[in-house]
Amino acid sequence: MTGFARRHPDCAFRAVADEGGLVVLPGRAEVKVLNPAGIKIFSLLDGQHSAEAIARAVADEFDVSEDRALADVRAFIAELAAAEMLAEGEPATEEARS
Repeated sequence: MTGFARRHPDCAFRAVADEGGLVVLPGRAEVKVLNPAGIKIFSLLDGQHSAEAIARAVADEFDVSEDRALADVRAFIAELAAAEMLAEGEPATEEARS
């Protein structure tokens, strides 16, 4: 286990042009609509990228500061954890590792 957040393996997601994308939640008849930054973050939640690495990618693509991107990435990961969209047993952030 890497300790990095990882999207739930049963979540299906698809980018929709440059407008963002959709995520289908596992075991529920529920779809979440994500903006382009949300889809970028979600696509990088593979257990191999730290929040800092994801924030760098977001900062580069969306022309925001790395500090702002990191705060947004961490907040988004916490939201995903609350919505049970992360793999079970994975910490919401690398700070949660013991």
